[in-house]
Amino acid sequence: MSQLIDKSNNINWVRYIDRELMIILTFLTVLGISIMTSASISVADKKHYENVFYFLDRQLVFMALGLMLALAVYHIRMSFWQELGVKLLPAVVILLIFVLIPGIGKEVNGSRRWISLGLFSVQISEVVKLITLMYLAGYMVRHGKNLSTSVSYKPLLIPLAAMGFIGALLLLEPDFGTMLVIMSSSIALLFLGGVRIERLFLVIVGSILLMIPLLMMGYRGARMTAFLDPWSYASGTGYQTVHALMAIGNGGWFGTGLGGGVQKLYVPEPHNDYIFSVLAEEFGFIGIVVVLFLFAWLVKRAFVIGFNADKAKQHYGAYIAYGIGFWMGFQALFHMGVNMALLPPKGLTLPFISYGGSSLLITFVAMALLMRVHRETQFALYGLPTRKRKKVKTTGRRRLKNA
Repeated sequence: MSQLIDKSNNINWVRYIDRELMIILTFLTVLGISIMTSASISVADKKHYENVFYFLDRQLVFMALGLMLALAVYHIRMSFWQELGVKLLPAVVILLIFVLIPGIGKEVNGSRRWISLGLFSVQISEVVKLITLMYLAGYMVRHGKNLSTSVSYKPLLIPLAAMGFIGALLLLEPDFGTMLVIMSSSIALLFLGGVRIERLFLVIVGSILLMIPLLMMGYRGARMTAFLDPWSYASGTGYQTVHALMAIGNGGWFGTGLGGGVQKLYVPEPHNDYIFSVLAEEFGFIGIVVVLFLFAWLVKRAFVIGFNADKAKQHYGAYIAYGIGFWMGFQALFHMGVNMALLPPKGLTLPFISYGGSSLLITFVAMALLMRVHRETQFALYGLPTRKRKKVKTTGRRRLKNA
């Protein structure tokens, strides 16, 4: 247990929190609660919930649970997570298979992504994002030299095969958005780890060639057609895209004000998949710039933490930090791209801002890991602080005894 929990000679752990990262997370969380509340009131009313703040209450509960879980994760050494990552990957694969089994997996809006735990459901694909990152970071620490110098493709094929199998299971749910985030983050992290660009280029081209037929089949084909010309399908498959664009256009420079948006009454899932369009309508172009700045700042901070960890030879922590940066950056860009009709529709939350218990919990855990990497890097670079001894005022009797 002493190897698991870091007591650091009983020093004040708050001293090593990354304050810059904490400022970013505070702004994103407060902004998220505000806009999610505005977007979810109409949804709660449509679903005839007695409490119009139904989604806000649940989000606050998940936020409290996320903070407690993050605090626990922050106090656990990174070496523990490095050993655990490869062990958790098979467990996550089994859960992804269970999700597809009727009676175990819970189906919502035609997608089977959740396992019910009674009071709430867990979206397994959110857990997969974190576990695959932990596995890949550990693999790169163990085989980093072979990945960058070996003439054989074998060291690269092992993680790609694992990611490919997980991606196939995600497509069966279907959850194309999560699959895209995982694959993009994994390829970016492998490139950062030294894998030659020409090898990754082959992987990217091969993946695109495999995905093109999938995108043209069934409901995805209809979505692609509507994506190319949403206004021609405004009453059908292009309905959500058209109303999201109308919301963004209505926002103008400064928006309609918090709670003043109209298109959230028509956009499907305004508190979740299309929350960025609600934010754009109510906070305007200025709000969009602020959100882009906050996510860019978050990604930049994650990379700085990763760079410092690399400098301190904390390579696993560095890969975790880089991976979290790629993950948050890609997911935010994909979500915004869908809302602005730059990408085909796919179900993706906007981290910290969209409603969703599983997403919020896993995002908070990821931020705790980022904080932990920063903490261990500070220990490695500068060591533990020395504690000054208090001067004790001795009495005459004690002096005489010591003499």
